[in-house]
Parts: sequence; structure tokens; C-alpha cells
Amino acid sequence: MWEELLVKIPNYAFVCYAVFISIELVFALIYNYKLYRLNDTLACLSMGAAYVGMRALTVGFTLMLMHFYQQYAFFDIESNWLSFIACYIVMDFLVYCYHRSTHQIRFGWAAHVAHHSSQQFNLGATPFRQSWAEPLLEPFAYSLIALIGFDPYMALVALEVNLIYMFWVHLEKVGKLHPLFEWLFSTPSHHRVHHANNTQYLDKNFGGTFMIWDRMFGTFEEEKEKPVFGLVTQLNSNSPITASFHLWITLVRDIWYAKGLRNKLAYLVMPPGWAPDGKGQTSRQKQAIYKQDLLYRDRQ
Repeated sequence: MWEELLVKIPNYAFVCYAVFISIELVFALIYNYKLYRLNDTLACLSMGAAYVGMRALTVGFTLMLMHFYQQYAFFDIESNWLSFIACYIVMDFLVYCYHRSTHQIRFGWAAHVAHHSSQQFNLGATPFRQSWAEPLLEPFAYSLIALIGFDPYMALVALEVNLIYMFWVHLEKVGKLHPLFEWLFSTPSHHRVHHANNTQYLDKNFGGTFMIWDRMFGTFEEEKEKPVFGLVTQLNSNSPITASFHLWITLVRDIWYAKGLRNKLAYLVMPPGWAPDGKGQTSRQKQAIYKQDLLYRDRQ
């Protein structure tokens, strides 16, 4: 059943995406919202095509890892709709962990930054602005679910449903929803924070479907100040090649010029902005300075 459902999911996703994008476009026309730029949209769609192609090439590797881990699973969990709910929750936690790591580990950010490099925020382009490199990293994170004992195909269905859920949260013109829904689930408000370059919003709200992980592990931030979308240092390019490779180039350059093996390896795994001479500035360091400035202003 799960294998058949996995094959059908792309068709369901296409219909879902088409309906939501159409609704957004209608509202954009009625209210004259400037949500799209042609060059940005074309870049996003071409990057999305590369991502889908790479995922198609690596899904077999993901299944291979899952079947390997399944041999050493802690439990033998029966595959049914009740266990699917448990599988979905566990997969969402892995999505949170993987997503957070791509922001807080330099080589992960080099892969993931492409998704954040647009200054637009909409359904028809932003969700598809993905990196060709992430399908090479994702199998190592998501395949771990097989160690618990979930069926690999059911786990992949859970992952695909999770990705479909994350599509709709790329809405700019939808305000906050019911407080209970906002507390439990990822919403457009939460995800606007995630895509913003405002200092207080950096590295926040990583949850795929649920916000409970961010609330539990201290990475939640409520939307208060208007989000400014894009990177701290804006890319200002509509080239898919530039968006996909610019931080890989700077990473290789930093490693090449770093002194000593320890510093070279540190550039790979330390947070973006870190530098061995202490001259760099990570998101946490920027936020610490930001909080100090707020305290200073409050005392004036």
C-alpha cells in the first residue's frame, strides 16, 4: 500500500500546488500585490527542476540506507494508519533536526542557502527554490527513522506529506491564524520569520509541520517586526548558478587559505560566519549584540 501511495503522491502534490498558487495569483491581481518578479520566478523554477531531478536520482540510495538500518531496528512496528501518525511525528522531528543543521553547520548552509536567497516570498516560486546539493545530504538524516522500526516506504510517504505541508507556509499576505493552531503547527507567520534576515529572526522556526520542536529547543521566534526576506548580505542575482554555488565557492576559498588542518575542518562544521581569527560573526553573536543594543536603548 505504502509503495503505491508513494508513487501517487506527486500527482496529489501537483493538484494541491496548482490550486493554492491559482488562489494566490487571483488575490494578487485583485489587491495588486507585488508578489512575483519574472526573473526570480524563472530562477526558482529552474532550481526546483534540478532539485527534483537530484531527488529522483537519490531516492534509491535513501531506500538502501533505510533497508540497511531496518536490519538493526529497535522495534518491529506494524504498518497501518495509526503507526503512520507516529511515523509522521518522528519524521517531522528529523526534518527539524536536519533543517536546523543546514543553518548551523557551514557546509549544510552552503547547500541550503539557495532556498533563502530570494527577496520574494510566494507560493509559485519560493517553495521551488531548492538546492541541487541537498538531496545528497537528506538521505543520511531521514533514513535514520528505519532504526525505530518503521517501514521504509511508509517513512518516505510521511516525508513527502511533510514536504507538501511545508509548501503552503510560503504565504506573505496571510496573517496569524487561531492561537492554538499557531502554537502547535508551522504557519505562514512562523515561516516568514524563518525566511527573514532581521537579526532577531536569524536561525529561527525550523519546524516542518509542528512548532513544538522549536518551542522545546529554544529556536522559536514570534513574528512581530515586519520580515525582510533574503540573506543578510543580499545575493542580488537571478542566476540559478550563482544562487546554487556562490557559498560553495567561498567555503572552498576559506578552507584553501585557512592555516592548519584544524581550522580547515572547522570551516566545514562551524556555524556560518565563524572565522578562526575571531573576526567572524555568527547569527548567535549578532543576536547577542542586538539584545545588548535593545537593553541599552531601553535604559535611555
